[in-house]
Amino acid sequence: MFELSFLGKGAAYFPQYGNTNAWFEYEGDLYCLDCGEEAYGKLARTLDIGKYTNVYVLLTHLHADHSGSLASLCSYVYFVLHKKVTIIHPEDKVVTLLECQGIKRDQYQLLRELPADKAIKVEFKEVQHADDMKAYGMILSSPDEKIYYSGDAAYLLEEIAMDYLSGKISRIYHDTSSKESTSHCYYKRLEKQIPVENRKHVYCMHLDGEYDEMLKESGFSVVEVG
Repeated sequence: MFELSFLGKGAAYFPQYGNTNAWFEYEGDLYCLDCGEEAYGKLARTLDIGKYTNVYVLLTHLHADHSGSLASLCSYVYFVLHKKVTIIHPEDKVVTLLECQGIKRDQYQLLRELPADKAIKVEFKEVQHADDMKAYGMILSSPDEKIYYSGDAAYLLEEIAMDYLSGKISRIYHDTSSKESTSHCYYKRLEKQIPVENRKHVYCMHLDGEYDEMLKESGFSVVEVG
């Protein structure tokens, strides 16, 4: 079992809650789920990044609150720790992003999936978020369990909901909006897909306001930051 630690739980336009990014460690490696504007600074203050054998960044998409300090993390790991961050993402556009910020292609690794010898596996699922950019949710698997992390997504994928309700997925971490949106998941959509008795292990994140208690009263959980 692996537990996610959250650096923030807010939407891009609700900075009071911080960028919705998370991390966990497994078998001596650090796994970061996105790396928004605030992420590198918080990671550096919270963790001894140098103690990890490998640093993996699993990117859901390239909006700034999810990738804004990726260049800083890559630079620190390369120039200070003399290692390379391994970025896991389905597309090559991240290369252009990093190049514009002075990070050369040989200063990090870019893979479509985690190395085969790692116990942690990731499967990307394309989700609806922005018209001008592809975005992905991620099924993360360890030998003991499987979880889903939505990134920014307007809808909970039906196949994920079914796998959760059948027990194949143990936890869902999902973008949850307080209002109707074509980019983020309105909480009433989640209510329609997940019965009250099954909501405890659906963790709401990427909140656009202070409605944590409302979500909890509806039976959902809300991610904790710290």
